[in-house]
Amino acid sequence: MIVLISSDIRPRYSDDIIRILALPRGAQLQLRYGAPLLAGDIQGCVPREQLAGEAALVCFVADASAPMPFALVPVRFVTIIRAEKVGTSYIFTVAADAFVTGLTDVDIRASACPTDQQRLPAPPGTSPTAGEIFAFSGTQAWQGHKSLSLDTFEATADRLAVHTTFNTARSAFFTVVRISEVRARSWFGTWPQPLKVDQGAFDLKAGKRYECEVYCLRLYEPAKAVQIKPSAGFVFTTIVSTSPKPSLGAEANDNWVQFGSAKRSIIDSRYDVKRFLFEAEPNVIRRVSGIRLFLTEGLAESSTDYQQDITLPLIFRGSIFWAVVRASLIGIATAGPSMIAINAAGKLNAGAVAAVIALGALAGAAAIFPSIRKP
Repeated sequence: MIVLISSDIRPRYSDDIIRILALPRGAQLQLRYGAPLLAGDIQGCVPREQLAGEAALVCFVADASAPMPFALVPVRFVTIIRAEKVGTSYIFTVAADAFVTGLTDVDIRASACPTDQQRLPAPPGTSPTAGEIFAFSGTQAWQGHKSLSLDTFEATADRLAVHTTFNTARSAFFTVVRISEVRARSWFGTWPQPLKVDQGAFDLKAGKRYECEVYCLRLYEPAKAVQIKPSAGFVFTTIVSTSPKPSLGAEANDNWVQFGSAKRSIIDSRYDVKRFLFEAEPNVIRRVSGIRLFLTEGLAESSTDYQQDITLPLIFRGSIFWAVVRASLIGIATAGPSMIAINAAGKLNAGAVAAVIALGALAGAAAIFPSIRKP
């Protein structure tokens, strides 16, 4: 199994940890590494496309100020979809898989070969002159440490929240639980059926209504004690939070996707569930769109201060039935006046009727399917 390590040297790197936790299973994310940060065998596999389909483990490495400096925190299992070299950078496109349970820093380091173990992130002065590596091949598969439970997501967030990077007033964790169709009728004993991600995107139907359910965790909650003295004379103390609260927002990639719910929601408790309702108008051809989920402050939709954003690609299938109906109506509307004019001229016959109907059908099809129009 490949081990991919991210740090907090730059905000983008630590944001990627939030993103990889937030993705639904099967959704994709890109991770970038400079050539010196990869073990030699990893670099050698990239040009030959040998990493496609390989299982990997994404980890976070703590900094020197952490309670356990430079400890590797396992975050999530992924599958490498593609690995390529662009310039001097190596780009890994990964698909999110299960959460991680029961793995420790010791387990991860022990899976590296002796040479790579000496080059893993460590306190200053203990690393060899060859330089640190942030991607290496592990000898363990760790199949027994995979979990789809949200309890495991919570435990991972707890481990990350120990570190300052993930423990600020604007910090929060979230993960997409499911996207499911909202049916017109709900019967006792029926539950939302989660839709699967197919090749990185959700396959939906235009004209249907859907719900995106997101589980949120806000583990940073500083508070101050306030003494209150009512007129009765006794004094009691209450805890009042003094920190600004982040909010979870949703935006569509275009105006074709419309929301039936608020697009911003404050994360005002330690455990929170947000639901966004959306739909797209019925259409006869396939449309590609997407929804962007992100952390921000406040509820103002004009704000563009997005953090830790992820995109959920959506593919809306068209309807053949409505395509036939619309093409027929357009054909009738086109052929009708022509047939009336031909009849008035006294030249209406079977051949003329067939020709007009054929031309009307062609006009209707061209109006519905733009790709067959003559350039």
